[in-house]
Amino acid sequence: MVDYDIACQAVQDDNADPCLLALIAYENPEFTPNVASHPMAYPGLLAWIARFGNEEAKKIVMRRLATESNPLSLSSAREGGASYTPEQAMEIKDAMVQHDIAQNFPELRKYLAQNPNCYAELLEWFESLDDPEVNEALQKRRAQEE
Repeated sequence: MVDYDIACQAVQDDNADPCLLALIAYENPEFTPNVASHPMAYPGLLAWIARFGNEEAKKIVMRRLATESNPLSLSSAREGGASYTPEQAMEIKDAMVQHDIAQNFPELRKYLAQNPNCYAELLEWFESLDDPEVNEALQKRRAQEE
């Protein structure tokens, strides 16, 4: 296990070794939010945190995804790129895939906005777009929730 003092130093060092950060996140879960917000956290580590981290860390990763350039694009990582159907956008539960759809497939945003599993930060981002089709989808979503 990574020593507590070493973990404290590493998460405060902007030039920390990314491999050490991964080890800290794995062995010291209480530091996962710190690692999630660290500038040296690489895309694979952020993806791991989004899947296995605590709720606070997951929210940090999702905020980073919503505000930073797309460091975790799933579609760019796949050969030939990914493609999704409207049905998938309306049902997908994985937040990483939701982000990928929102970022790389704007024509599917209106379907994703209706997804009951859509994470809150993404819904907030949709509202900020002021896209008429997305706004209509968000209204449908609200009507279904009532």
